[in-house]
Amino acid sequence: MAKETLTINGRTYKAKEFDFDFMCCLEESGITLQEIGEKIFSTVRCYVAYCMGVALPVAGKEINEHIVNGGTFDEFTEVFQEKAETSGFFRAITNQNGEKKTTKSNTKKKAEASE
Repeated sequence: MAKETLTINGRTYKAKEFDFDFMCCLEESGITLQEIGEKIFSTVRCYVAYCMGVALPVAGKEINEHIVNGGTFDEFTEVFQEKAETSGFFRAITNQNGEKKTTKSNTKKKAEASE
């Protein structure tokens, strides 16, 4: 069953879809598409802030308080991962990014082979 909410410190927020605006939030936070898995804390903080409609430091404080009071980080990563998997925009943009890498790689290989 799809997770449609995030609960943090007793307050519930709609788990927002991954869309262009969220990807811009990540980019503005210095997180590239390729770094999402490598910078999971920053990425999830950005997502929580996006869902809550607050600045990054506010989301960070809320996440910290949530974990100190017995909550888990996994609660956020589960919703995040599910939204990533079901986002048409996110899937499309990551597929395009993969195609660009393949095309650049293939072009370079073809150029080297013709030398």
